Amino acid sequence: MKYINGTARIIIIYILCMIAGQAVAVGIGLALDSYSKTVALSVFIPLYYAMYWLAWRVALLIADKSPESEPDSAGGGSRAKAAIWLLAPAVVAADLCD
Repeated sequence: MKYINGTARIIIIYILCMIAGQAVAVGIGLALDSYSKTVALSVFIPLYYAMYWLAWRVALLIADKSPESEPDSAGGGSRAKAAIWLLAPAVVAADLCD
């Protein structure tokens, strides 16, 4: 992955984390399905949506720890930290107001 830029690296890591996370959510849902369909569905749906958030955080964490995430000359922070800013516009607005 040496020739992949930071954004593409984060997206690839995110997709891989999503595949693994959704497989876990489906496995838990199927395991609970024999017990009760209502319980299985009520556990699966929150897990399914939580995996999107968790996979993004894990992808940013992994990309931030990689040796290629050296501080860039423009902002002084890593590309993963810039991606976090894109997820939290309110934080950016608050930082700019200070």
